[in-house]
Amino acid sequence: MPYTGETMNVRLKHTIANAFQSSLPEAEYKSRKENSMSVERKTSTIVSTVTGAVLCVLLIPVIIINLILIVGSYRNPDELPGVFGIKPAVVLSGSMEPVIRVGDMIFIHNTNTDLLKEGDVICYLSSGKAITHRIAGVTEGEEGEVRYVTQGDANNTEDRLPVTADQIQGIWKGGRIGGLGSMILFMQTTTGMILFIICPLLLFLLWDIWRRRRADREEAAHTAQLEAELAALKAEREGREGRVP
Repeated sequence: MPYTGETMNVRLKHTIANAFQSSLPEAEYKSRKENSMSVERKTSTIVSTVTGAVLCVLLIPVIIINLILIVGSYRNPDELPGVFGIKPAVVLSGSMEPVIRVGDMIFIHNTNTDLLKEGDVICYLSSGKAITHRIAGVTEGEEGEVRYVTQGDANNTEDRLPVTADQIQGIWKGGRIGGLGSMILFMQTTTGMILFIICPLLLFLLWDIWRRRRADREEAAHTAQLEAELAALKAEREGREGRVP
C-alpha cells in the first residue's frame, strides 16, 4: 500500500513519540533508585558525624583540662592546679564526713584570705598534701599575722598546727560530685586508661571501618540490583516493541 509524504511523517512522529514514552519509565525508575541510595548514604554519614561529634564533645574538654592542670602543676608546684579560678580536688579521707565523703570530687574556688571567717571550709597545703577542713577559729601569730585554726567535721580535735594565709588554696562553696574522684583516680591507672580511653577509641575506629565497608557492600549490591532491573525493563520493552505489528 503506497503512502503519501504526509502519512509517512505522521507515522514517523508516532514512532518517535512511542520510543520517547517507553524510555520514560526506565529513566524515572533509575532516578528513584539513585535518590533512595543517596538518602541512605546521607543517613549513614549523619549517624557517623553525630557519633564522632559526641566523642569529641566528651573527650576534647577532658584532654584540654588535663593538659591545663598538668602544665599548671609544673609551673606552680606549690599550688593546686586549676582552671578559671576553680581547682578540682579528690577527697582521700573521711575527716569531713558526712558533708564531704571519700572519693568525692570537690571544687575549690580562689578567695581573698582576708574575708575568711569561722565556719568557712578551706583547702590548704600541709607538707605537700591538700587538706580540706573547716575553720574553727581565727587567731594571730607572734608577729601579728592571721592564722586559722582548722578541724575536720568528723574529727574530735582541732588540727595540730594553725594555717597561714600562704598555705590556703581556696574556699569550698559546696560544689562536689560524689564518686567522681574515685573514678578519676582509677582512670589514671594503666587499667583505667585502657578501659576509659584506649578501648572507646578502638571501638569507634572499628565501628567506623565496619560501617564504611558495609556501606560499600550495600552500594555495590544496590548498583547490581539496579542494573539487573534496568536490563529486565529494557528486555521487556524490546519484547513489546517486537510484538507490535
